[in-house]
Amino acid sequence: MSSSHRSNPQARFFGLDLGSLWRDLLTAWHEMLEWPVLSWLWPQPAVRLLLPTGVQALSRDLHTASTMDESGARAARFEALVLAEDLLLRRTLDLPRLQAAELYDALTLEVQALSPFPSGDLTWTHEVTPNHGSGLRVHVVLCSRKLIAQRLETVRSRLKSETPEVWVPRPGGPGFMLLPGFGEARRQGQSAIGRWASALLVLFALALLLAMAVTPSVQLYLRALQANQAMTSLGKKAAPVIAQRESLVHVNEQLANLALLTGKSVPPLQALKLITEALPDDTSLLSLQIQGLKVSMTGQTSNSAALMKQLGSTPGLRDVKAPSPATKPLGALRESFTIEFMLEPVKQGAAS
Repeated sequence: MSSSHRSNPQARFFGLDLGSLWRDLLTAWHEMLEWPVLSWLWPQPAVRLLLPTGVQALSRDLHTASTMDESGARAARFEALVLAEDLLLRRTLDLPRLQAAELYDALTLEVQALSPFPSGDLTWTHEVTPNHGSGLRVHVVLCSRKLIAQRLETVRSRLKSETPEVWVPRPGGPGFMLLPGFGEARRQGQSAIGRWASALLVLFALALLLAMAVTPSVQLYLRALQANQAMTSLGKKAAPVIAQRESLVHVNEQLANLALLTGKSVPPLQALKLITEALPDDTSLLSLQIQGLKVSMTGQTSNSAALMKQLGSTPGLRDVKAPSPATKPLGALRESFTIEFMLEPVKQGAAS
C-alpha cells in the first residue's frame, strides 16, 4: 500500500478539501470500473496462480474464483503466488466511516500495534466491507516478507518471472487480495494501457455516432452555403448587364423627355380644326388652352364618357383623360367636363 498524502490546507474551495475530493472521485471511478456492466470494456489479463496445494490455476481478476485450466494457466503472461493460511495473520476491525486517507492512517496505527513482525519486514493489505449501521468492517491481512521470500524460493523452479505477484485468499468468499510491493506493477501497467485503449475506442465510436447524427445538418448547411456563394457569384456576373439595362432605361427616359421638349407645336388653326371635327354637335366649349402638344378644354356635353371615348378614338389625339370628374348641376340638361389630351405632331405634319 502506498503512503497517504496529507491534505494541503491551501487546496480548498469554499471550505471543500479539493485533495480529498479528488481522491474520493478516483476511488469511486475505480469502483465503477469493476461493475459488471463496465468490466467488459476493460478486460483483465489472465494470471497463472501457484496454489498452496502445488497445482496451478487461472484467474482473470481478484474478485472471482480461480479456474483449473492447465492450458490457459501455462499460456498466461503474468503469474502470482497464493500464500497458505499458515503464513498469514488476519484481523477484523470495526471502524467508523472515514475518508480514504484517514482510513489508511487509522489502519496503519492498528497494524503497527497488532503486528508481531518488525516494521521493515511487515507487509499487509486490507478489504473494506459495509458494516451494519454507520461504520465500516475492515479485514486486515498481515504477513512477513521473509516468509514470503522463503516460499518463493521453494517454487522458484516453477516460476517464469523473477518477481511474481503475491495473493492471499479473501476471507469467507471467492477471490483474492493483493499484497503490495511485489510484481503487480507490470500487470497493472498493462491493464492501464488496455483501459486507455478501450476508452479511446469508446470515444472514437461515440465520435462516429455524433458525426453520423450531425452529417445531415452539416450537409444542409454546406448546400445552403454553396447556394449562397453561387447566388453571390451570379450577382457579380450579372452586375454589368443590370447596370447596362438601367443605363438603357435611363437613356430611353431621357430620349422620351427630349422628344416632348423638342416636339414642334401644332399650328393653332390646325389644332382647332381637328378638335372641332372631333367634338359632337351636342358639345359646347367654354375654354380651350393649347400648350405645345398638350390641350386642355372645358365645356358642356350631354354625355362626357361618350365624349372621352370619341376623342380617344380620333386619329392624332392620345392620352385622353379627365383631371376632374364631370358634374351635372341640378336642373341642367348637360354635364360640365374638363378634359386633357395630347396631339401627335407626326399626324399633324402629315395632315398639313
